[in-house]
Amino acid sequence: MLTNPAPSTVTDESEFGYGQLFGVLIRRSIWIGGAIIGALGIAAILTLREEPVYQSSMQLLIEPNYRQTVNITGQEDGRSSSSQADYATQLNLMRSNTFVEQAIEKLLENDPEFCRGASDSAECVGRFQGALALSQLVEGGTETRIFEASFRANDPAVVQVFLEALGEVYLEYNEERQAQRLEQGLKLVNQRIEETQNTLEGSRQALKQFREAENLINPEQQALAVAGTVRSMEQSAVEIESQVRDVQASFDAIQTQLNADPEMALISSRLSQSSRYQQLLNALQATELALAQRLSLYAEADPGVQDLDSQRQRQVSLLQAEVIRVLGEIPGQLELSETALLSQGQLGAIDLQLVNDLVQAQVTLRSLEARQAWLDQTLQAMQTEFQTFPNLIAEYDRIQPEIEIQQQSLEQLLRSREEISNELAQGGFSWNIVEAAQTGKKISPQPGRNLLLGLVAGAFVGGILAFGREALDNVVRTSDELKKQVALPLLGMIPEIPRGELASLSTRMSDNAATSEPFPLNQWPPFRDAIDLIYKTIQITSAQPLSSLMVTSARTGEGKTTLAIGLALSAARSHQRVLLIDANLRHPAIHKQLSILNKQGLTAYLQPEPNGQEPPNSPLTRVSVAGTMLDVLPAGAGADDPVSLLSSLSMQQLLATAEAKYDLVILDTPAILGMADGLQLASMCKGVVAVSRLDQTTQADLTRAVAILNQVNTVGIVANGYQEERGGEERHHQNGHVATSVGGVPKITSIFRRMGHFAS
Repeated sequence: MLTNPAPSTVTDESEFGYGQLFGVLIRRSIWIGGAIIGALGIAAILTLREEPVYQSSMQLLIEPNYRQTVNITGQEDGRSSSSQADYATQLNLMRSNTFVEQAIEKLLENDPEFCRGASDSAECVGRFQGALALSQLVEGGTETRIFEASFRANDPAVVQVFLEALGEVYLEYNEERQAQRLEQGLKLVNQRIEETQNTLEGSRQALKQFREAENLINPEQQALAVAGTVRSMEQSAVEIESQVRDVQASFDAIQTQLNADPEMALISSRLSQSSRYQQLLNALQATELALAQRLSLYAEADPGVQDLDSQRQRQVSLLQAEVIRVLGEIPGQLELSETALLSQGQLGAIDLQLVNDLVQAQVTLRSLEARQAWLDQTLQAMQTEFQTFPNLIAEYDRIQPEIEIQQQSLEQLLRSREEISNELAQGGFSWNIVEAAQTGKKISPQPGRNLLLGLVAGAFVGGILAFGREALDNVVRTSDELKKQVALPLLGMIPEIPRGELASLSTRMSDNAATSEPFPLNQWPPFRDAIDLIYKTIQITSAQPLSSLMVTSARTGEGKTTLAIGLALSAARSHQRVLLIDANLRHPAIHKQLSILNKQGLTAYLQPEPNGQEPPNSPLTRVSVAGTMLDVLPAGAGADDPVSLLSSLSMQQLLATAEAKYDLVILDTPAILGMADGLQLASMCKGVVAVSRLDQTTQADLTRAVAILNQVNTVGIVANGYQEERGGEERHHQNGHVATSVGGVPKITSIFRRMGHFAS
């Protein structure tokens, strides 16, 4: 048994072309036609039930009264000074329900039944508002200043009177609002002026409070003045520091010469310059001298010594009192002893001059140090004050420009108010009717348009339904789809019988008994040529000559019997000895196609007579089709267990004997899916040919069948039922079957003696 290697799965898909598109439309024409008919019916019903609608329109010219736009903000925004008419706002304003309400009120005054059919005025207004359409006319891609008001209703008179009333309401509103718009514009300017004045006054008060709180007029100027003062004081501090060093050096030199501290030098200087102190000091010295001389002569008990000593004591007391009088108080470092009194207050002229210089230097030094301390303190305060000026300047720079800007804005607003005052006679938009409303024209229903829309909608819906149904359909319809679905070679295509030819063949088949011509399909040249081409392709495709060939299909009704008979006749016309075996023991059909008897056949051979008796007649039949001789082994009587018979040793021996006797043995077998008959016979045959009926075999069935046939030597597959038109192009077609039934012919009997022996 020869087997083919498992083919790779084919996944390439060709591009969806116009041919496939037309094929889908043709196959699903019933869906499309039904959708179109349904849509046309609905459109016709709706058209008949639709109430007549009338429409009319009027046109209004909307243009601004003033040509210049006053910029009340005083700021340039880059826009042109020409009026920028807000036509979108005007259009939305005209669509307001207020105008519709006023127009209906006018009409109700003349006709109280004008809103008949409406439950209340709100419903009436809503109905008329919904039927009103406003738009701005466009000419040459440019929006014009003309607005069109269009209205539709079921009564042509109502259309006209409503638009006329609406036009009157528009004009009245325009006249009333024109002055109000201008006054509101002037009011806005006045309001802006008042706001600017209040803001300006607030800024001025803020500046005043700032100056009062900081006690300055202009912080920048004040900062410059403080900076100059700081620099001057810093220079003065440097100079004073130099003077302090000089005076301190002089003071230290004088103090060194005096060898006394400044305080004691000053005391000595004052005492030296007191005449009374000097007199008392001189007297004390004289007494001291006399006492010393007396003591040198007498003892201390001498009355004269004692008198001098008492005198000296009195003089010391007087001298001490004089010190207190001169100095005011006794300094802590001054001693009032007799010895100290005698040594102090006796400075010479040079010492007095040095004391004066020392005192003067000390005074100067103290003065310079005090001035230096004051400068340091003042300079620190000035620097601290100077550090506050950046914030003060920033605050001042914030307030001062605001005042200037607000002052300029106020001046601009005052000029704008003057200009707007001159424009009070103009302003706003002027609404004028340029085309009055006419009697309404009938615009609906439009049968032609409705039917056309129904046709388009039906075609659209039908197309969706058709392609949706096509998407759910997995039937193989073309040979291209067949080649994509399976990896087997496509051996050829059997054409679909045209309707006219099918009728002719049916007539021949009905007269078959009289003409004794079996299988009239062989007389149709396209079928015969296609079968011959398929047979030659099988011969070329096979690596070696095939002695036995099984014909099968995925499901029943795909034309395998017709193909088996056709291949047998084609081989016989090629001068081959051919045996055609009907191995379909479940549903035999070859005897019907060739109009032969089926009493004895394959089952008679596979099931011998009881007691080993031979059948009275051989099951083999010879048939002549258009002069071509063909041996046929029909299926015979029905079998209870076809698989058991086909897998028996007798079947294998029969097939081996037939292959030795004939050039080609062709077996017509059951469908490969759902039964083991075909697979059993395929394992015995040298080759297998599958046939697939286009527009009938599903992709799933075909895939499963090919998976089974891959286990045996499958030569290829044949597409059955393609349609051929001019140019031989393959097209999609509606479901149909090749006629395979023919009338009966007399059988040719021969002697079938023993197993494996065939008579000529």
